[in-house]
Amino acid sequence: MRFAIIASATMLLTTAGPVSAHEIAGMNYTPYKMPDGVTSCCNDKDCSPASDFVEATDAGKPVVRLLIEGKWIIVDRKKVVAEDANDGRAHWCGKMDHGGYKKSQPVTYCIILPPRGT
Repeated sequence: MRFAIIASATMLLTTAGPVSAHEIAGMNYTPYKMPDGVTSCCNDKDCSPASDFVEATDAGKPVVRLLIEGKWIIVDRKKVVAEDANDGRAHWCGKMDHGGYKKSQPVTYCIILPPRGT
């Protein structure tokens, strides 16, 4: 009986097809390009919606503060892509660098912001 349940679950998972981070987040990130307009901003594992965001200045430079995994990170405004997020949320594409003796440091590839006024 246990084998039948495991086999059924395995078959269901494999026939449903792989789920990418793009689908989990509810937004397709593939069309977004880095601020250079050429390089792809993200792949299927490095983008996620921010819980919150604020556009601000830090030491006179425009930045975006994003709440990612319960931690506020500050990113230079130059990392914002030209296209708006189509779901009304801010999104961060990057990774948390857990190496070395320092606490986790964000490595940002790009930021996708919602249209202004949302």
